[in-house]
Amino acid sequence: QEELPPSRPVLGDLSVTSITPSSVQLQWSVPEGSFDSFMLQYRDAQGQPQALPIDGGSHSVTVPGLSPSQRYRFHLYGLRGRKKIDHVSTEAVTGTEESEEMHLPSEEQKHEKLQTETPPFEAPLLRAVLEELKVSSVTPSSVQLQWSVPEGSFDSFMLQYRDAQGQPQALPIDGGSRSVTVPGLSPSQRYRFHLYGLRGRKKIDRVSTDIITGEME
Repeated sequence: QEELPPSRPVLGDLSVTSITPSSVQLQWSVPEGSFDSFMLQYRDAQGQPQALPIDGGSHSVTVPGLSPSQRYRFHLYGLRGRKKIDHVSTEAVTGTEESEEMHLPSEEQKHEKLQTETPPFEAPLLRAVLEELKVSSVTPSSVQLQWSVPEGSFDSFMLQYRDAQGQPQALPIDGGSRSVTVPGLSPSQRYRFHLYGLRGRKKIDRVSTDIITGEME
């Protein structure tokens, strides 16, 4: 018993930072110690349990593929090795289909207003460049991707791909992120991912990669 680690890592609040009809962005803090990794668990609209592995250095995650106007309960576990050390939970209700349409035009108007106030000759000097979309880990049901931005910066990113049924999926990603975990994939399946770098809602640059998910054991 004397050999227990002196500092037991602690998970802070799990809070919702943004909501769309099909995704939720969550963030949390680790006020004490550190975790090797995190695991987010929730049930989808059909009641099926979902588990999303998250890198130990991350303090936020976007959960894609949700259904509109639906209540979800999210449980975040902090892991040392494969052992769950601490856990926090929160609930979120996804947006309605209409709310996205109402929200987007106002964003667009905001960007248009900014653009009209800037004389054309004051175009930004620094172009933003995306580089190397790489796979950092693969499981039968998820893929972790990472990329770099050697020049300039983007307001946000958008990852697009088709699921195993051929349906297009779009995953919005925060502009400060350089990696993302894509959950809900099918085993032994080839996927093509396209990552777009956005300024406002305009796609500035793009990188792509192909991967094959792991086999079911």
